[in-house]
Amino acid sequence: MQEKETLDERLPGLFEPDTLLPVQYFDAMRRKHLLEGEKRLVLSVLEDAIECYMKYLGSTSSKGQKLFRDAEEWINLEDKRWVFSFDNVCEMLDINPEYMRRGLRMWKERRLQQLAEQERKTASGSVERQPSAPTQETAQTQPSRPKSARRAVAKTRKTAKAAHLQEARA
Repeated sequence: MQEKETLDERLPGLFEPDTLLPVQYFDAMRRKHLLEGEKRLVLSVLEDAIECYMKYLGSTSSKGQKLFRDAEEWINLEDKRWVFSFDNVCEMLDINPEYMRRGLRMWKERRLQQLAEQERKTASGSVERQPSAPTQETAQTQPSRPKSARRAVAKTRKTAKAAHLQEARA
């Protein structure tokens, strides 16, 4: 039959320090740092796409319009196979992708209304000429590719690689 340990016998064991080798400690810290770097990379991809989406919505230049279309296509594409798809990026950052899409669509509709009002005022001559925005139909019918996200990934990979090399040297 097993004897039950009394509280006096178990109490000293509760206050004994855990043994942890320096290698174990630094491995855990390095993994944490790499994870933070990965999240920064993913966040920069999302930031770049949203910046292109918002900045170039009413662009009159072909480059600006292309950047907007690329960002819009990447945001609207519901794909989980590609690591840097909008859905996967949002989920890695604990953001609901549908909530973000809905918010960006609402922002776009409001901004297009503002641009249309500015255009009407310009046409009536009350405000000096402002650049016009593409209509919603034009933006939806023009073909586009999610290259802005790939550009952001390539740019941030270089930064992450440099940080990783610097960390490895330390």
